[in-house]
Amino acid sequence: MQLFGIPNDILGIILALTTSLLWNIAPIVQKEALAEMEEIDAKNPLKHTRKLFSKPRWVLGFGLALIGGLTYMLATNLAGIVVIQPLMNVGLIALVFFSIRRLGERLDMPAAIGIVLMILTPVFIAFGGVTEPTMFTEFTGILLYSGTMLVGIGLMAGGTSRIAILWAPITSFFQALAAQFTQWFTLELFGTADIVQGFINAFLPLVLLGIFTAIAAIYTVSIGLQRNPASRFNAITGTVSMFAVVLGGIMIFGQIITNALFYGIGLGSGIIGVILLSKYQEQGKTSPEIEKK
Repeated sequence: MQLFGIPNDILGIILALTTSLLWNIAPIVQKEALAEMEEIDAKNPLKHTRKLFSKPRWVLGFGLALIGGLTYMLATNLAGIVVIQPLMNVGLIALVFFSIRRLGERLDMPAAIGIVLMILTPVFIAFGGVTEPTMFTEFTGILLYSGTMLVGIGLMAGGTSRIAILWAPITSFFQALAAQFTQWFTLELFGTADIVQGFINAFLPLVLLGIFTAIAAIYTVSIGLQRNPASRFNAITGTVSMFAVVLGGIMIFGQIITNALFYGIGLGSGIIGVILLSKYQEQGKTSPEIEKK
């Protein structure tokens, strides 16, 4: 069924671009509030929950992220995560603009090139000719994928005290898990004419996507933004998340890449972009906003 005569895949892309803008602007708004707070204790983040929700700007950013979650869910149902996820980096344009104008962060040349490459990444991936997702019939794929993501999170968590940017891929893995359960949820919910039965089938993935979304949106994002420039953190998070989500779409929901050349170019561009951004220094520390921290 088409809305306003717009094909589902086009409408899905429009919603994905909306999500990308919301998800890239939200961290900038939140970081302004986080700069005024004491450092969040990664070992006991729950004690900071009340403080986070007492900051109007953080709540505003959180609200933008929630709205983005709704548009993401709709986009996923219309076009599938392997098509939608690569578009999440388009919002980096807004991220760079707000980082410079509101946070006083400056990008060096390698970082600028890295961001350009990651913005170009979804263009090539879009020409990869990815097929639509299908509901899995056994749980082996999603269990293996989830276990791998959680092990990766556990391994990286031990190094965050020395390498702060590890909070970016940790956040990415939580987002990737949430994305897989979002896809599962939408396939179950809209995969049957009986909406009640669809909701019953979709209840488990709904709970799981809620858990992983909350962890990423409230805690790992906040900790990562406190310890890293927003432009660097969000760019790396978005790109790593893209690769992890695409892997899940192929592994769990049977999506196939029909044009490996374009998809490979997109993948390579994203990897180079991450490498360049990993060398980006925290020049924003000299800005008045950051010094308040």
